[in-house]
Amino acid sequence: MKGALTFVSEFKNLPDEKKPRERLAKYGARTLNLWELVALILRTGERHSGGHFEDVQQLSRRLISEAGFKGLFTQKEVRDVQGNFNTHKGHAEIIVAISEICRRLHGKYDVFDVSEPSKVFKKFKFLQKAKQEQCFVLLLDRRKKCIFHELVAMGTADNVKVLPSDVLRTPVWLGTKEIIIVHNHAGNHKASKEDIEWTLALAKGTQELHQIKVIDHVIIGPKGYFSFLEKNLL
Repeated sequence: MKGALTFVSEFKNLPDEKKPRERLAKYGARTLNLWELVALILRTGERHSGGHFEDVQQLSRRLISEAGFKGLFTQKEVRDVQGNFNTHKGHAEIIVAISEICRRLHGKYDVFDVSEPSKVFKKFKFLQKAKQEQCFVLLLDRRKKCIFHELVAMGTADNVKVLPSDVLRTPVWLGTKEIIIVHNHAGNHKASKEDIEWTLALAKGTQELHQIKVIDHVIIGPKGYFSFLEKNLL
């Protein structure tokens, strides 16, 4: 239509040797700019209300500019990403998913004393108010200090499914010989029959197959905690 505005994608007009995917294949990831790495993840641009099209190059550069590179991948809610950065749901979901991967990959390296179950309870007391059951694995050094901990599973209000591989992946990778498991109950903090069976089977398997000892399993509830160690179950 004569006189109408048209939006040209600069990204499509780039020669192949300047496009992120081609440069990745030819030169490797270390040669790419931050916006190019983000563009590879997002893959496509966005068409906004009013007809304005933002190609993936423009979109990636804008997101880094507005959120910062570290800030972009520390997002927790899809709706917040959509609202704060004017993105479509699909791109917001990608950003939140990668943010969660980053959190789980890095875990937390803050060191704290776990020599007594009461100290573990004090550190994870925030789980008393959690709306979902969660499971953490604590990696210990020889002094009974936690040197790394991570969230390995999150479930519903009254259940969480945890596989042995969820628990063992990082301890095996880092060569840890002792671990503590922490999870929460929405109601009674006492160990259920299933909790006991699962914990004892896991402890036996990790010791026999990987020489990793489960020192304790602390269950946290609204009114207190239950320690397998204190109850002489481990």
